[in-house]
Amino acid sequence: MKNKTLQTTFGLLAAAIFVVGSTSGNAAVVTYIDLFNTAQQISTNNAIVTNTVSSAGAIGGFRTLTLNTSGGDPEFPQNSTVTVSSLTQRFTLSTPADTVSSFEIKWGGAGGTSGFGPVDFTGALGTNFNLLGSTLNFALRSADQANNYTWTFTDTANNVASYTGTFPIHSSTNPALPYALSLASFGGSGIIDWTSINFITLAGGGVVDLDMGIFAPISVTAQPIPEPGTWVAAGLLLLTAGYIRWRRSRATSTEEAPAAA
Repeated sequence: MKNKTLQTTFGLLAAAIFVVGSTSGNAAVVTYIDLFNTAQQISTNNAIVTNTVSSAGAIGGFRTLTLNTSGGDPEFPQNSTVTVSSLTQRFTLSTPADTVSSFEIKWGGAGGTSGFGPVDFTGALGTNFNLLGSTLNFALRSADQANNYTWTFTDTANNVASYTGTFPIHSSTNPALPYALSLASFGGSGIIDWTSINFITLAGGGVVDLDMGIFAPISVTAQPIPEPGTWVAAGLLLLTAGYIRWRRSRATSTEEAPAAA
């Protein structure tokens, strides 16, 4: 009887594995927004400065930085600085004492105004595009204070999807903190045309004395909708586990039952 039970169990597992293997036709597709492989830096005090560089590693071939600063010591003014290091592939904001700095990284073509689109962020998956499972990916290198950030995607029809979160305090001596934001968590995600994106921005800062940085690569991973066979396989595995548990409970109750007189 035990051998028959084992045969049934292994049969179900084999069937589940076969179904999974036979329904994995669609694969995830990664679209890179920026590799931070082109250096860039702007610095200012009590002013707004914008700069655009040509970058083969940035979507659309250009990256635009904007730095807005205020406050600071009027007798000994010090500049705030935003830097993209091609050596370490990271973006860094450095703010002196008593100064408030806000930044924006914009991917929007030449000058940040022409747009780079249309670019398809669904990986050409069509109706198989899984908005919930697809993610925007990057990593927090460090932050000496908690601070808010906002990601914005704009399509060629000017529809907007945005996400606002908070970076926690994170020491640069610790490993980078990875992020994978579900595209479904963006406000407007169901309205925007993810096959026709034209502008992307990351805005943050706005905290006194803030020093922080993020690592590349910045990318979007488009995931396909799980195919029916995947759910069938999962169901079979659950049924198998339940059956094994039931058999064990029956065996235990049989062993514990008193022998007939």
